Amino acid sequence: MDIELLRTFLEVSKTRHFARAAENLYLTQSAVSFRVKQLEQIVGVDLFIRQRNNIRLTPSGERLVSHAQNMLAAWQLALQDVGVSEQQEMQLSLGGITSLWETFLQSLLPYLAKEFPATLIRTVISSHIELTQSLIENRMDIAVVLDPPNLAELAVHKVGKIELVLVASHEETRIGTIDQLGYVYVNWGTASNIKHAKLFKKPVPAVLHTEHSQIALEYIASQGGAAFLPLAIVQPYIDRRQLFLVPGTKPSSRNVFAVYSKDSPKIGQITSIVELLTQFELKPQIPTVVSLKP
Repeated sequence: MDIELLRTFLEVSKTRHFARAAENLYLTQSAVSFRVKQLEQIVGVDLFIRQRNNIRLTPSGERLVSHAQNMLAAWQLALQDVGVSEQQEMQLSLGGITSLWETFLQSLLPYLAKEFPATLIRTVISSHIELTQSLIENRMDIAVVLDPPNLAELAVHKVGKIELVLVASHEETRIGTIDQLGYVYVNWGTASNIKHAKLFKKPVPAVLHTEHSQIALEYIASQGGAAFLPLAIVQPYIDRRQLFLVPGTKPSSRNVFAVYSKDSPKIGQITSIVELLTQFELKPQIPTVVSLKP
């Protein structure tokens, strides 16, 4: 199987247009068409319904998409693995949701490099669902999440917790006036979002939805507003009276978990890294610097 056939198939399935796929792949349109026909001959079925200005996947094509994505991902991992330098014994992938990378995972990388010099660390930022799927399909070694999956084949280890606080750009802000200031909704998982929603007597429409604590902080810095953010990130701004804790609200803790396959051949290295995660303080080692309005 030529891996480029799968790459071309996925590009056409994404663009639904042979010419645009050819442009994205730096190929001629005839080359793209030829590759798709080659793949159809190999699998023995039509993958696309070709109509004028309307390219659609057949049911067989729809089913092939996930297999093609997995095969490309596995091939990429294989290339990276065989390309590991002689000084490094193995490659290990560490994944996490965006908010946790911003909160502390990024700061952990220098410590991992120092403690495990023979291991090449590959980082991944993705959603809870995609991280879990990658673990199940052995494309991920460790995932750091807030909402761990409950699956028999996966081990779940609590590595710490982060403390979330409701902060605002104006000192006089109260729960009842947040809608006037502007509420920035940061997705901290189902449990936190339900708990936070109960604080408001009536639904507060958000001016911004995001999974990035950094984006929320920068928005508040430039436009004003309020959001639930990690205390470890906002404490310097609270100390300088650039951000203010909203009265009548209590900090909300969220446990952080490392998840990995119980049957991984790398279990020794994985458990060592999980142990380091457990010992590591879950906060940025170099505070995020955002210029807030006076």
